[in-house]
Amino acid sequence: MTRDTYRVSFQPDGRSVFVLHGSKLVEAAGRAGIILNTPCGGEGSCGKCKVEVLDCALEPSQADLRHLSEEEIARGVRLACQLEVDRDIVITIPESTRMFEQVVLTESIDHAITPDPQVRKAYLEIAETDSTDLRSGVDRLKDALHAEHNELEIDLPRIRQLGTAMNSGACKLTAVLNGAKIAGLETGDTRGSLWGVAFDIGTTTVVGYLVDLKSGHRVGLASRTNPQVHFGDDVVSRINYVEKHEHGLEELSSRIVTCLNDIVLELADAAQIDPAHVYEVTAVGNSTMTHILLGIDPSSIAHAPYVSVFSQSAEVEARSVGLEVSESAILHVLPNVAGFVGSDTVGVILASQMTHRDEVCLAVDIGTNGEVAIGNRERLIACSAAAGPAFEGARIRHGMRAAEGAISKVMIDEAIECNVIGGGRAAGICGSGIIDALAGLLNAGIIEPTGRMVGPGGLPAGLPDAVRRAVVSLDGQNAVVLVDSHASKTGEPVLLTQRDVREVQLAKGAIRAGIEVICTEFGLKPTEVTRILLAGGFGNFVRRSSAKRIGLLPDVPTSRIEFIGNAAAAGARMALACRNCRGEAEEIGRRTEYMELANMADFQALFAEHMVFPEG
Repeated sequence: MTRDTYRVSFQPDGRSVFVLHGSKLVEAAGRAGIILNTPCGGEGSCGKCKVEVLDCALEPSQADLRHLSEEEIARGVRLACQLEVDRDIVITIPESTRMFEQVVLTESIDHAITPDPQVRKAYLEIAETDSTDLRSGVDRLKDALHAEHNELEIDLPRIRQLGTAMNSGACKLTAVLNGAKIAGLETGDTRGSLWGVAFDIGTTTVVGYLVDLKSGHRVGLASRTNPQVHFGDDVVSRINYVEKHEHGLEELSSRIVTCLNDIVLELADAAQIDPAHVYEVTAVGNSTMTHILLGIDPSSIAHAPYVSVFSQSAEVEARSVGLEVSESAILHVLPNVAGFVGSDTVGVILASQMTHRDEVCLAVDIGTNGEVAIGNRERLIACSAAAGPAFEGARIRHGMRAAEGAISKVMIDEAIECNVIGGGRAAGICGSGIIDALAGLLNAGIIEPTGRMVGPGGLPAGLPDAVRRAVVSLDGQNAVVLVDSHASKTGEPVLLTQRDVREVQLAKGAIRAGIEVICTEFGLKPTEVTRILLAGGFGNFVRRSSAKRIGLLPDVPTSRIEFIGNAAAAGARMALACRNCRGEAEEIGRRTEYMELANMADFQALFAEHMVFPEG
């Protein structure tokens, strides 16, 4: 007879949970508060969620057989996303399978703006009523605000607040005004507390900024890993989850709203303010992230012709989506451009001030989708290149996000030297380290322009002995040992393999082809662009010389390539603090021309051309 529940114990954490028969192990880990590395969203296609089952023989799945060696299978290693719990089991989770907090880029370009928020406050004193003044309370309120009666709107909850105040005698109130609406009435003079929060909701990370709306200054920041990573590294995986699960959209939406509320609470605690005094929230993100935030099914984005449900900006009551801020607060989501060019790109364009310049700027935000925008005050064009997750560590043998333990820089000279985030031992390699390694191996002649990695028997003469010894043959493919097993965090060598090189070629070929197509449409060669702006965490950490060496970026003087940090978040903050900036974002969303690369006749040819690395 089959039991209903089974005990799953996790080592070395010392945690146990009971789960229903047939539950996937990755779900059990989540219930135990242990987040596993599942870039593919549990589809069994990435092989990253390895765990070891102790003292229990379980049949391997087809995915296990594809991704695991015979030795691993014999040892009890299985993929957590494929393992269904049908008995009490004890699990060991290796370091390489655990999800660690990513290093989040919070700094960005900032521009001096005159604060002019949508929300403002006005203090007023309303005298007690008497027989000489028979105006209604609402009329007296509007007169105290020096407003024409038809200019201001007031809803029933606010009228009730006014009635309570009038019944208590003389009214000393602060009116919270949102545009032409009386959004709240507060007892006493509360003009000194006027706060807003701007969010950048990334596929991997979420950053929130507390802004003093009176001055426009940022006074705090907090960040989290996006809890939706449990359902896959990329937006397509999350859309698949929505489509396959009856309550998938609600679950993903609830996860992100909880994350935003946690950030609001952290910001409020640090600033010693009441979250109820957060009167406005702005948000940017890719189109899928903003759809999910608002509880809108994003499925149409993942299927041809890849259109979003909405593209204009959205304004809703913040509490209607579950945000725990002022009851009068509004959530303003900046406009999207297209299905795969979201409000985060609008934020980048706004913050970079491309539309204020005569010179042509090219902005590149490299991630799973490489968003590219080009323009000046005359014209704006944007596109999205499906780069895949290689630059974020997925589909790379020892790839990982830019978290503690990740190799972030590689130098190849007399030996191979690596910088590790956090300064400890290496557990894997992140995107910036991968690009450095490829650039160094190209310069050393270990990787040819075609992407072929030279094996131990064909290495060029004059190669330093330490570098020569790092080139090995493993599992039928050539590889380079970046960190040997004695120096790594996992006890296994950190490698870059021939297959990894091919994955990067696919990713960089797509992004570079997108750059070529969009520049041609604008009437320029990429080398003629005045400024190349690298946005986002990856763009900020990558070395410009390495990005040019592998052909990811055009071969222009390095001085023309600028890091602009988390410009998407900067755009969200500008829209929060300044109504003119919000209007400018609306205009950017309307006038940006979108290019669907899949429909471009020459994209595939350029993609194939730029998979090849430049000659040294």
